[in-house]
Amino acid sequence: MDPLQSAGADALFSATNNQQAQFDNLSNNALSRGINAFMQGDYQKAVTEFRRSIGLSPYSENALKTFQFMADAYLNMGRPDEAISAYNQAARLYPSSDTPLLNLGNIYFQEGRYREAEDAYKKAVGLNPSAPINVYSLGQVYSATGRYAEAETQFRKVQQISPRDPSSFYALGQTYRRMGRYDDAISQLESAIGINKNFADVHVELGLNYLDMKNYDKAWEQVDILSDMDTALSAELQNQILKASPPKLLTAYNLSGFNMLAGPGTQVSEFDPSLASAESSKTFTMNFIFSKDMDTISVQNISNWGISRENGTNSGGPYNWGIQLPSSEVTIPSIPLSVIYHPDTLTADVMFRITQNAAADGTIDPSHILFRFYGKDAYGNAMDTSADEYSGLSKIV
Repeated sequence: MDPLQSAGADALFSATNNQQAQFDNLSNNALSRGINAFMQGDYQKAVTEFRRSIGLSPYSENALKTFQFMADAYLNMGRPDEAISAYNQAARLYPSSDTPLLNLGNIYFQEGRYREAEDAYKKAVGLNPSAPINVYSLGQVYSATGRYAEAETQFRKVQQISPRDPSSFYALGQTYRRMGRYDDAISQLESAIGINKNFADVHVELGLNYLDMKNYDKAWEQVDILSDMDTALSAELQNQILKASPPKLLTAYNLSGFNMLAGPGTQVSEFDPSLASAESSKTFTMNFIFSKDMDTISVQNISNWGISRENGTNSGGPYNWGIQLPSSEVTIPSIPLSVIYHPDTLTADVMFRITQNAAADGTIDPSHILFRFYGKDAYGNAMDTSADEYSGLSKIV
């Protein structure tokens, strides 16, 4: 090459480099201004500066990160479609990078656009199959769309790539719960806890798993564990259990004089002096405390309550201990007079009437009078059949 031509080429190269350096410097300044605006919550100004930064130096080492800042600004403004556009542009400029595709998939996933999320995640996996987050994200979209076998395959791959990452065990446990494979779910979730005992979301998932199994005691154990770890998640799980678990009668009491511990042959006049007169009547009240919020209309519907004599199937034995009833025996109507529910104390006041016989010698076996509730709680759940009855001897049954 002619010396003059060589000198000219060197000068052009130097000038080009100097010009690019100036562009890079201007790009960095715009990026800095954009970040400051972002931190101050001025997202529109931040977007303007980020665009200026990328336009000045689209292939700089900071450009890929600038696209992410810009997309985050759009998301903070509630404009996900423009965030998607930003990541699509980044993916075109950096076709060998899996980062824009992963971020793109995340937005689609959050928007419920699972088919597009799957496409983005698959491309990210294709570019970087050894990145656990790419494979994990693909598994999540499979799980969210009910393709559990495919999700299981992806989460197993993550466990092979990163065996000490508890997230894959958590995700696989979550997938198994959705499949109804509860024992397998517990095994995976306990493995996640073994790696990171403070992984609060795992305890939530474990509680939900026990809830699906209707093992409410085990579910409540997870609430207790979470109470020392994350009070918000503890409250969330507790609310889920309260919504899903059947209500129970916790206890009962009465202050009206009806002695439910009195045995067979008890004179009804012992409950109140007014019952000493023939064919006299007296209203008594039994107070029942529920385990959770109840549906007020259901509780106060008298047809949802039953009052009867025990038949011997419960631990307290049969009415009058199964002995033939005397002619003096009186009965209590099978449906109460009225019921009042107190939501603040979860208590139902059940009013019923006892009427003396014509001979004024009426007898009754209060210890074997059975009260039962057939209604529902505030979430529409029917009563737990192991705790929907009460009698003086059997207590809650």
